[in-house]
Amino acid sequence: MKILFLGTGTSVGIPVIGCDCPVCRSDNPKNRRLRASLYVEAAGSHILVDTSPDFRQQALQYGLRRIDAVLFTHGHADHIFGFDDIRRFNTIQGTVMPVYGTPETVADLRRIFDYVQDESAPKGTYRPRAEFHEIKGPLSIGSVRVTALPVEHGPKRTVGYLLEAEGRRMGYFPDCLVMDDAVVRQLKGVDVMILDALRHRPHATHLTVEDSVILLERIKAGRSCLVHMCHDLDHEQLQKMLPAGMEVSYDGMVCELPPVV
Repeated sequence: MKILFLGTGTSVGIPVIGCDCPVCRSDNPKNRRLRASLYVEAAGSHILVDTSPDFRQQALQYGLRRIDAVLFTHGHADHIFGFDDIRRFNTIQGTVMPVYGTPETVADLRRIFDYVQDESAPKGTYRPRAEFHEIKGPLSIGSVRVTALPVEHGPKRTVGYLLEAEGRRMGYFPDCLVMDDAVVRQLKGVDVMILDALRHRPHATHLTVEDSVILLERIKAGRSCLVHMCHDLDHEQLQKMLPAGMEVSYDGMVCELPPVV
């Protein structure tokens, strides 16, 4: 299993437009954060989680050539507004893209990108070709088992994902304020756990760094990574504050897990 962090920032990205704070002006490339998205290669499948507004840039920067399915965590702009660029992978692969999300998220995608399935569109119109699937339980993408697990993040239902393949397990929860005990139990002992950690100050819809660390200590993953960070957090300073076994993710970071024989 190979995990590539395409973007690790919050909704405005880093640097923030018009901001001269030390993080936005930093020369450290690990402080430059595109909007959050993840790319996972496992058991021969290539899975994209969320299509941020920076998706085209991410695909070019990291040389993405194949996507077998797209998973969406929720319908907020910073997680879906790059969806139109899926059309290039339709062309490369000659396939319709399977897209998965909660019923609410699928409804958002159909509404916002209503032209995707518009049968009256002129012939030759270049648009994404997608097959939408509402998640109603665990599913399989090739040999990868995918389980959507609910968390609280504002008024709309949001999920994170547990992916299992080749004897490995990973969790990805980029937007989270509250995680129920039942979800924590399902994630216990995963090989990699990636969790929201917006900033130190409390926020109405996101975990703070401190709350994220508490959750990660309960989950006890083999490798724990913070994600979806704002410009309050300097990469090196935050890394020095974290307990052993926890790390600050950055754009382009890769986690590789060999199959369990």
